[in-house]
Amino acid sequence: TAIIIGAVGLVCQLATGSELHAFIFNVVQKPLQSLIGNNIFAVAILYVIISLFWSVGIHGNNMVAAVKEPIFRPLLYANTAAYTAHHEIPYVMNLTMIQMFAEFGGSGVTIGLVIAILIFSKREDNRTIAGISIVPGLFNINETMTFGIPLVLNPILDIPFILAPVVTLVVGYLLVSSGFCPKIVLEVPWTMPPVFLGFLCTGGKLMGAVSQLIVIALSVVIYTPFLIAYEKYQAKQSEAE
Repeated sequence: TAIIIGAVGLVCQLATGSELHAFIFNVVQKPLQSLIGNNIFAVAILYVIISLFWSVGIHGNNMVAAVKEPIFRPLLYANTAAYTAHHEIPYVMNLTMIQMFAEFGGSGVTIGLVIAILIFSKREDNRTIAGISIVPGLFNINETMTFGIPLVLNPILDIPFILAPVVTLVVGYLLVSSGFCPKIVLEVPWTMPPVFLGFLCTGGKLMGAVSQLIVIALSVVIYTPFLIAYEKYQAKQSEAE
């Protein structure tokens, strides 16, 4: 493996004058940053793809990480450099920004579903799953919801599972673009609980926390009618049995 990769790198350097990583950056990563990096519609499509993967039981974030992180992490670091130098922050979207607005509580922003179940659910089984999902959900881990409710292969709840992160991302983009939410300038571990994440990644700005509270509330609103419809379906299934 080392010999093959070394040979590919040597051929690339002889042919282009650049080592392999620089070649990939210039030919692939840089154009993708220009095309996707600050394009809210392209990023929204990316999150639809992530949710679609999850809907059939495939880890969506892992599947697209190789595309997502090389595009958005450099934008985050550019913001960090500008922040530490007290310059104007250049980018609205970056890796932590999309985590803050489209991944809180886990893929599909399922913390909204957990809260909706605890408030509106009339079924003990769903409330039990939501109850054991609170703590991991606060650290943006949601497999107990994804496979417990389940969200995988669930045509009713898959609709808000796909829709919610797109809506919260777009709203987050508008909040940052309008100046309501400060631009995201610091990398925060992805397991940081929501609201704290919004506060820290904006450099300790209260409106960052408030902005994340807004999208959390929005996710609850999106999930609630579908939860009610799903529990009606569950009740019919129980009667049929």
